[in-house]
Amino acid sequence: MHSTWIGADGELAVAGAFDDVAMHHHPAVQIGVGLDGPLEVTTADGVIRHCRVVVIASGTHHALGCAPDVTPLSLYLRPETAPGASINARAADGVWIVDDSLSDCIATAFNESGLEAAALRLVGELSADAPPRDTHPQLKQAVDLIRADPADRVDLVSIARAVALSPDYLGRLFKQQTGSSFSATARWIRLVAGMSQLSDGRSVTDAAHSAGFTDGAHANRACWEMLGGSPRDLARALGEQDGSVQASPG
Repeated sequence: MHSTWIGADGELAVAGAFDDVAMHHHPAVQIGVGLDGPLEVTTADGVIRHCRVVVIASGTHHALGCAPDVTPLSLYLRPETAPGASINARAADGVWIVDDSLSDCIATAFNESGLEAAALRLVGELSADAPPRDTHPQLKQAVDLIRADPADRVDLVSIARAVALSPDYLGRLFKQQTGSSFSATARWIRLVAGMSQLSDGRSVTDAAHSAGFTDGAHANRACWEMLGGSPRDLARALGEQDGSVQASPG
């Protein structure tokens, strides 16, 4: 079973296993939960850890897998949002293994109320006692400008001008506060927009073009880089959904 939820603030949640996932990285803060069994987290140094709940900091190279009979939930948060920044800061070395007991209440929320409720409960639990983290307001403005039209071919210079910062300074802010570059953040936003299109039943080609990718090769590179698989693998997984799918505009 697969289900997908894409929230209005750019959160992305997917429940269900994909095919083998290669090492990858993305600007989002990822939270993984094994709803009914353990996850396997592999980091760039080759270390493998087993757990039921894990937070992977933005920009961290990793692969997340599980046994075929385990249902994983993956939640992706924008690192410049208040909960995203607070949770991201707790994964100081790139990976934070959370107490396994949290998985039971998230599984209950998922089974009783669906993916959106489970995702929101997960964010609430992990950010409840986390110290608040300040994000530069013009960085937030810059991300909002990119998200306003993911298909628009934005560039660092034009976005920096729009938020009244120098391109060099804005570029450093992206690296410091999101763990990724401006261009990687723009690709991720397009990728989430494309996933929303796939969730609505669009073809890979149509979804890629609607999300602002110039061609299939461009979308393929971004998908492998940031999700560890091909767009067709992603479309196949998202196509195996049931009636619990919930999607709202990203």
